[in-house]
Amino acid sequence: MKRRPQALDDLGEHAWIARVVRRLPRGRLTLLGPGDDAAAIRPTRRALLLTTDTLVEGVHFELGWESPASLGRRALRVNLSDVAAMGGRPLAALVAVAAPARLPAAVLDQLMHGLAGDARRAGVDVVGGNLAAARQLAITVTVVGESGRRLVTRGGARPGDDVWVTGALGGDGAAVRALLAGRRAIRPPVPIRLAAGRLLAEVVRAMIDVSDGLIQDLGHVCRSSRVAAEVDTLSVPVAAACRRVLGAGAARFAATAGEDYELLCTAPPRSRDRLARLAPRLGCRLTRIGRIVAGRPVVRLLDAHGRSIPLRRAGFDHFR
Repeated sequence: MKRRPQALDDLGEHAWIARVVRRLPRGRLTLLGPGDDAAAIRPTRRALLLTTDTLVEGVHFELGWESPASLGRRALRVNLSDVAAMGGRPLAALVAVAAPARLPAAVLDQLMHGLAGDARRAGVDVVGGNLAAARQLAITVTVVGESGRRLVTRGGARPGDDVWVTGALGGDGAAVRALLAGRRAIRPPVPIRLAAGRLLAEVVRAMIDVSDGLIQDLGHVCRSSRVAAEVDTLSVPVAAACRRVLGAGAARFAATAGEDYELLCTAPPRSRDRLARLAPRLGCRLTRIGRIVAGRPVVRLLDAHGRSIPLRRAGFDHFR
């Protein structure tokens, strides 16, 4: 008879935590890691950055869409993306997992293996967390980072600025679209733009990561900066997989799909030469896609003739 995989309720909360803790990365930053009521890390001389994000089964993923290790990497990387968008450096992470009692313990083992491997490569200490029972799997990661020499926010855009974006958009959105339709697809990994974020922070006026969709996230910049923006559809860098599937409609889809975790920033035109010199060091492409203009906080997606393209939605919203 085939033996049933060991589930979490076979092993128990504390036994699983004990075996995972031994494999978590811990560096000189950590004074006190997992095992006490709270972790303790050494203070830094720069401003602390705090961010958290949750991936919920049935909302952000389905088991089987990607390996547990890949899911663990995704859970950490979406938080690293927030630190990158502030031009900062990540220092430490907390990981809270809610899981069904009958979930095989090996699934969480692999999830934490993927997360811890990425944390080690990014120089992030995993200093604690929590495990709780739930009807569905959810992973919440909190990252502590430190700012760079200059703290970049969403609120610095000015009329006349160029709008730039790293990498390419629409790849993950196209994959999720296929998976939801019952077709096979491979979700691309979440990019790590920490180095690019630190370099761009020395030049740009405002920056945000593209998590919920280019148009929607640029809208956050516009509201914080009290400006408007125009995006040229033909300039949007579209992931090859998205273009193959959606053809002529790929750019419009990529502008609203979300889950790209690229960096979106604004800079004055006088910075174009400096950004061009910086581009080879970013580790990814950098594309000028539009401009910041005066006006109420709205983002217009323009076609080849400069006409505004109507959009059914600007990006992902949990409750709409």
